[in-house]
Amino acid sequence: MPNHHSLDSVPRVSVICSVYNGIAYRDRAVPSILGQTLRDFEFLIVDDGSDDGTSEFLARTAAADSRVRVFRQERVGLARAVNYALQYARAPYIARQDFDDISYPRRLETQVAFLDAHPRTGLVGTWYVLDDANRGERYLRYWPVDDFSLRRRMTKAIPFAHTLVTLRAEALRGVGGIAEVANITDLRTWIAIAEAGWELANVPEVLGEHFVHPDSYWHRNFTYLKRQRELAAVQLSAIFRLRLGWWRMVYPLGRLVYSRLSGKFKRFVRRGIAGSREVDVPA
Repeated sequence: MPNHHSLDSVPRVSVICSVYNGIAYRDRAVPSILGQTLRDFEFLIVDDGSDDGTSEFLARTAAADSRVRVFRQERVGLARAVNYALQYARAPYIARQDFDDISYPRRLETQVAFLDAHPRTGLVGTWYVLDDANRGERYLRYWPVDDFSLRRRMTKAIPFAHTLVTLRAEALRGVGGIAEVANITDLRTWIAIAEAGWELANVPEVLGEHFVHPDSYWHRNFTYLKRQRELAAVQLSAIFRLRLGWWRMVYPLGRLVYSRLSGKFKRFVRRGIAGSREVDVPA
């Protein structure tokens, strides 16, 4: 049975989710979070101006489980919506969850246990299944797990799925919350947390699924080449802010070339040259 704790008690983790017109994905994030093996959490969902039935679905969900707290507001975008909910989060840990993604049952239990055991870690992610409709690919993504490797990997890629990270609330609030910019909000935030002296980590288990689809707000509003140029600029900033060595500039500069390759050649470069650990899985 759910833990129906009062607002006077402090849950182990605050799960924060933002949704805009997400009724088509009502069978993903919500049941996957409510089905977690770790039961002591609060689930803060920001309804970011939905008009497709999402609001009614969230109202029914909150009425059925007191751990769910719904905040309704006019459309402000993901980062500002998450930061709005962050004001009301009561737990020492903040778990991010996108409405159209899935967390496996042991995700919160595993990440909370990791943060409990590693007090210097400000952010912990996980391995995950990436279902990319844009590329027609579905594969397991294995990122590095230790702080040393993750800092360097941020000059090549974004080695965390934003939707599957759990953060120490102190670390996230210490950098002002999620970066409120239009693009590359996640990597900018992770760099700031690392720069503040917190360690980064990934749990070496597959604990969720992240879906990339062309009808998402992000993919409809930013061209691919623009995203790649901005990502290269943010990765370049990581080199200097985290003192990773000027020679690593080759990676963000290489991204500008990579962005113009064909899909099949991108896959070869990603797996063969860049050393990305990926294993195809059936759809």
